[in-house]
Amino acid sequence: MKSIFPSKIIDFYKKETELNIIFFKLLGTAGIIISIAGAVSSFFTGAGPSSFFINIGAAIASVALIVFVDRTGHYLIGYLITSFTIFMGLFGMLFFESGGLYGSMPYFFSFGILFTLLMYKGKLLVFMEVLHVSFYVAIAHIAHVHPETVKTFDTPAGQFFDQVSGIVISSVGIGIIFLMYLKEYQKQQKIAQESSNAKSILLANISHEIRTPINMLLGMNEMIYREAENRQIIEYSQNVDTAGRQLLFMINQFLDLSRIDMGKEEIFEENFNITNLIESLRSYYKKEADNKHLDFVTDADKELPGFVIGDVRKLTQILMNLLSNAIKYTNEGIIVFSIQKLAEDAQSVTIHFEVSDTGVGISKEDQKKIFESFERSAIVRQRGIEGTGLGLAISGNLAKLLGTEIKVKSKSGEGSLFWFDLKLKKGVDTGYDKATGETFIAPDARILAVDDNNMNLTVLKSLLRRTLVRVDTAQSALESYAMYEKGNYDLVLMDYMMPDIDGIAAMEELRRIDKRKGKNTPIIVLTADATPERKKLFNEKGFDDYLLKPIDVMLLETVLIRHLPKELVTIVEKTDQIDIPEETLGQFKKILEKYDISFDMAMKHLSGDIMQFVRIAEVFVERADGSICELKELIRSKEYAKAAYIIHSVKGNSGNVGAQDLYYNARRLEKRAKDGDGKYVDAASELFFMEWERAKEGLTKFLDEFEKVGVSFKTAKAEEVLDENALMEKLLEAVRNGNQSPALKTIDEIEAIRGKMPEISAIREAVKDIDFDRAEKLIEELKR
Repeated sequence: MKSIFPSKIIDFYKKETELNIIFFKLLGTAGIIISIAGAVSSFFTGAGPSSFFINIGAAIASVALIVFVDRTGHYLIGYLITSFTIFMGLFGMLFFESGGLYGSMPYFFSFGILFTLLMYKGKLLVFMEVLHVSFYVAIAHIAHVHPETVKTFDTPAGQFFDQVSGIVISSVGIGIIFLMYLKEYQKQQKIAQESSNAKSILLANISHEIRTPINMLLGMNEMIYREAENRQIIEYSQNVDTAGRQLLFMINQFLDLSRIDMGKEEIFEENFNITNLIESLRSYYKKEADNKHLDFVTDADKELPGFVIGDVRKLTQILMNLLSNAIKYTNEGIIVFSIQKLAEDAQSVTIHFEVSDTGVGISKEDQKKIFESFERSAIVRQRGIEGTGLGLAISGNLAKLLGTEIKVKSKSGEGSLFWFDLKLKKGVDTGYDKATGETFIAPDARILAVDDNNMNLTVLKSLLRRTLVRVDTAQSALESYAMYEKGNYDLVLMDYMMPDIDGIAAMEELRRIDKRKGKNTPIIVLTADATPERKKLFNEKGFDDYLLKPIDVMLLETVLIRHLPKELVTIVEKTDQIDIPEETLGQFKKILEKYDISFDMAMKHLSGDIMQFVRIAEVFVERADGSICELKELIRSKEYAKAAYIIHSVKGNSGNVGAQDLYYNARRLEKRAKDGDGKYVDAASELFFMEWERAKEGLTKFLDEFEKVGVSFKTAKAEEVLDENALMEKLLEAVRNGNQSPALKTIDEIEAIRGKMPEISAIREAVKDIDFDRAEKLIEELKR
């Protein structure tokens, strides 16, 4: 029985969750203790039996009140009863019975004030606080003016004991209450922290679980887009890609907002190419603007540094939100994306980012709310434009984290202008990423991709098909260990979230294998977790780089260019791309068809990139003679397992150039060579070598023809660009017609030839200010 009773008392207090209810019980309990202590002390202070019985009555009343409130749940009634009957009525009587101003009761008045502060809320708190203080001041005044109403102490010793006991009991009681309050506050804080941590883990898991199927969806859709012939299917594929990326963007917004609300968002600085960032944004949003028949102009300062250090993810997200909103809320007119250098010193550069549009605009009243979550302007709501209203809220918070502020200038119905200035440290040229959209081929490179999801591996191999990189796959960490021990890999792509052994543990084991081999192979983590903490963790653990799912093929290729051995990589830069007319493409097809090479199939595999096809054809031709001799020698010496390795390489390369017959021959021959079927290999290899020679001959003739045609197109293109006088006339015509967008585009073309000039910059500023008269005058002066 002794063990059960205390536990029931503890449970009586612990079962509550609201702080004010907990402290009502604690204060009530403290009142009981104080009342009992006051009753006992009355024997020593000479206060008399009346004081004893009043205190005992107060203790009994407190117990009854706590029990009543606990059983009925009428806590506000309990608060009011306590205030009026105990802290005013009872304390008032004890005040006059126990020496008035010269007794201990003034110390206990603090309980009444403390109770009021902790229990009540809002207007009732103010009212009760004023009432308590007024009551205590009033009875103190009565005791001072009419001392005969107060029962005095019989002896100075009694008064002394009463004062000391009052100081001790009230101070200790109040101290215990605040200690309990602090303990409860810490408990609630711990619960909140645990809840926050649980939410972060949940968000990370949600991020992974949602991103994984989106990754597969977008990846397989990419394959459909590359290989489809039907124009309707291609259009469907483009719509799926747009919808999938929009879904991914919205998921990221919700995750980012949750992280910001929890105070979990941190700055993660890295070296990046700001020119490439601007170009990628320009390329994407130019297409979005074209879809709405809007003009899109990028005005980028030619003197921007190439590489800077900063949080590229947050900067990109801010700019994406501003550009998306500009296009979303503009039905006709122009979007201008301006990036200008404001200041520069040895260590840093300050850049001005600006997005303007001719859209619906924002009223002054709405401008105060647009950076709040789920808020959009009234004009936008009335027009039924879809959206969560999170973009600007997230952007505003991210800008503050970066140490800046987004400002807005707008008028309803007349467009909007958003801008911010950001100071970034100067970065280091890594030697890569010199051209946005560059790709590569690396037929001698071999990588290991590790992922427990076979569909992800299929997508990954498909995305890398045009690079000629050899991709081996493993579906678990344990499988990857065995392959890594035997193989000689140039790079590893490692999924983070795998069952049994995660990506970090797997990476650490591969590092140990590398150490034994005396190697240091780049290991890139693949993850759906977009949080900065996770990215920081991956860097700290020793990964060489980070790729987010769903994997963007351009980012994937950029990362591989950065980390694969330079001697294995042949860059195909964007500046190498040329437009070939359909008539000329038809000539290429005819040449290749004679040698059983399908130009259409090759272009599907390479996303229509003819320069990639040229590079692959060059590699195929250059290596053919040496590989043929080596393979013949291996077959002659009966080393069929080694022969299978070369045949496998030929199979992949022949598929990429569209040499269909050679591809199917290689596939059959590889299988037989792996099985050690020497009789079949010896007999079938003659046909295989014949097809190989034919494919080499056909690609050689194609390359000869392309060299003639390609040079002529490049020359024609250069002559067209270099016609400066024609560009000046084109600019003058655009200015006279008041066409801002074409004028700015033509200025870009002129600066590409002449370089940065004060006269051209002055014309640009006049066009941006829509001062066409001044712009025309400046052009005429420059022409002279």
